[in-house]
Amino acid sequence: MSTIAATNAGNRETASKTFIGPDIVPGVLLGMGLGLVVGGILLHRRTDSGASRGTDRGRGPRFHVAGRPGTQVHVHSEGTGPDTYVLIHGIGVSSRYFRPLAKELARTATVHNIELPGHGSTPKPRRTLSVPDYARAVWDALDELGADRPILVGHSMGCQIAVEMVNMRATAAPRLVLLGPTNYPPERGFWLQALRLGQDTLREPWRINAVVLSDYIFRCRPPWYFRTVPAMLSNHIENGIANVQVPVVVVRGIKDPIVPTAWTSALAHLAPQGSMAQIDDESHVMMYRSAAEVAALCRAPASHGSSRPGDARRKSGAAI
Repeated sequence: MSTIAATNAGNRETASKTFIGPDIVPGVLLGMGLGLVVGGILLHRRTDSGASRGTDRGRGPRFHVAGRPGTQVHVHSEGTGPDTYVLIHGIGVSSRYFRPLAKELARTATVHNIELPGHGSTPKPRRTLSVPDYARAVWDALDELGADRPILVGHSMGCQIAVEMVNMRATAAPRLVLLGPTNYPPERGFWLQALRLGQDTLREPWRINAVVLSDYIFRCRPPWYFRTVPAMLSNHIENGIANVQVPVVVVRGIKDPIVPTAWTSALAHLAPQGSMAQIDDESHVMMYRSAAEVAALCRAPASHGSSRPGDARRKSGAAI
């Protein structure tokens, strides 16, 4: 081999080692994270700009600012029909990841897709809110909108809020749907919850990760997120669900590392009229890709099988 060839080969080998060395890992991870954030913003900018701001009762999207000053709620509404659904998101995120489910339910019903105080486009309150505070804020907004006997659909921390809402007004909601209820008692701590959330991101599609991450960083923002975490962890949903006197279906994605089967089974047993369902091939944010299956459970959760978990099969949208 000539001196020039040997030098070029050595340069290529050095460049290869440099490229794949450990120093490049933080840059790659940062690039991936930024890519997800930018993707989340671009993915939903068109939808955000397309929502009309009004109070008409037509089928098209409507935007409302409702509730009491200081804890106002932003509400994206669509559809018409005899039933009314209220979608309550989890900590740090917004109404955006509920949009596929909202559109599915809006085919035959009125849907109010909530953005909690301090989340999404809703202003930050001056004080930290507890889970019951969030529940009161949602009720105030729904009262102003004239929502009559809404079916409450909570996801993640939104499940805790939905249970609090039913306990505040026992007969105001005909049924309750809990998607991926968090705060599993053996892992009720910040670092364990953070670990499970990290595991979940590896199982979610990139579109979900883009939406969630951009919501965390740019819409909720870390200061409000970290102020809300203690409120979420201190609220024990298992205590409240035992007092819920309406039908409850507890749903998890079968790949969800945050919400184990034992936890959803326990909650379904604690609810006097509880049932459980699992969605195949889904993780924590199961309603984004499997909107039709989740919508079927929302529409008639009590008609999907046994009212108590135990001996049933695993099937998309099937109660067990």
